[in-house]
Amino acid sequence: MSLDPFISYRNLSTSGLEDVPVVPEGTYAVKQGYINNYVLVANDANAIAVPTDARFVLFNADSDIWVKIGGVAEIPTINVTDGTGSELNPAIRYLDTATTIGIISESATRLSLMFYK
Repeated sequence: MSLDPFISYRNLSTSGLEDVPVVPEGTYAVKQGYINNYVLVANDANAIAVPTDARFVLFNADSDIWVKIGGVAEIPTINVTDGTGSELNPAIRYLDTATTIGIISESATRLSLMFYK
């Protein structure tokens, strides 16, 4: 799909329409946000605080991570079929009113979280 550089692209978050932060020159690259880096210990559940006013988060890790927005992430050892499971390697998530992000990995992991308003 080719993006038309003359159209104002918008996200469709539940909080309304707002311009997506893009850099000029029509590259459509997202501006760098508020970035936190973490070093995770294998099998150690982490509750990471969401910065004030953050609405979106982008995840980058050098190993698999399990994530639960607003809850405690768990590495599944049994079937979870009620919709409450943790998510493997999300790319970007809307935070809604969450104040923490639960993250766990089976191995030592370097993690970068980029937050946006």
